[in-house]
Amino acid sequence: MQTIVFAGGGTAGHVMPNIALINELKSEYNCVYVGGDGMEKNICRERGIPFYSIKTVKFRRDAMFKNIAVPFKLTSCVKSAKAALAEINPQLIFSKGGYAALPAVLAAKNIPVLSHESDFSAGLATKLAKRKSKYVLCAFEDCAQKFKNGLYVGTPLNQELYRGASKKAAYGLNGNKPVLAVIGGSSGATAINDCTVAALPELLKTFDVIHVTGKNKSGAPKQTGYCPVEFENNMKDLYATCDVIITRAGANALAECIALKVPTVAIPLEKASRGDQLQNAEHFKNKGAIKLLREADMTADSLVATARDMYKNKFKYVSTMSGIAVDGTARICKIIRETIAQQPTQNA
Repeated sequence: MQTIVFAGGGTAGHVMPNIALINELKSEYNCVYVGGDGMEKNICRERGIPFYSIKTVKFRRDAMFKNIAVPFKLTSCVKSAKAALAEINPQLIFSKGGYAALPAVLAAKNIPVLSHESDFSAGLATKLAKRKSKYVLCAFEDCAQKFKNGLYVGTPLNQELYRGASKKAAYGLNGNKPVLAVIGGSSGATAINDCTVAALPELLKTFDVIHVTGKNKSGAPKQTGYCPVEFENNMKDLYATCDVIITRAGANALAECIALKVPTVAIPLEKASRGDQLQNAEHFKNKGAIKLLREADMTADSLVATARDMYKNKFKYVSTMSGIAVDGTARICKIIRETIAQQPTQNA
């Protein structure tokens, strides 16, 4: 069986698209994951995916002076990745971007590389990986046009998401009100959590609320119509349960909401960010698919008003979402198969 190395980690946005592709390809190929010691390691262990740990180094936007040593550390990371690739001997490397994927891409020799960029504009790792990549696969057409080898393909999505079922009772909700889900991202967002707690008395007049706070982050105490959870593994049922969702504007989160036609309010992460979430949200806002609430404008009152307005006008937004194709899973799998078929077996 031919082998594919999937690389990427650090955040759910770099891990879960790889997992989505592995789920589709694991019956045809030996799928192996290469990454650092971030969440990717535990996620792969839980799913029985072979995992190779390599050294990684992160570019810090919040402390630029710490980046002086990055080029020197990256050399050691690439050496670590070369050793892993020599042992695995893959026929293809699929990079989901981010600092955890870059060493494997740079270490590739005589191994075809496909890179994928989920955001509206390319991140640093994707820019550095472009020359090593046969194609830079992009979730946004505007991004693909920035690369000579760019292809607009959409986002890899877990196909299980389409098979969710509403489970209000599992969240302790009685089903008498529409459900608002508030999600701050895989690690939680203190600003969104705090604002949600402040807005809760008003929110509960209209909605039952499921509040995904993030690991070790706090919401309000559990009460009638309010269910706080640290992390939700069963996203397919959460999406099917909620009538409106408030979320960060990570590209994968927005793609999931649009593919599943969940009325969405996006609050982009802007601080300590290159601005990618704001770009993602503005793109879909301009298409009329979502509502955008800037964190600088977020108050308890604005959160309540925006959530209520979205619910009131949800059919308009759902109609617009229906005309936007975001799920690129099938096309990406086809490109992976074709790329492997075109290559003779090579050694790392």
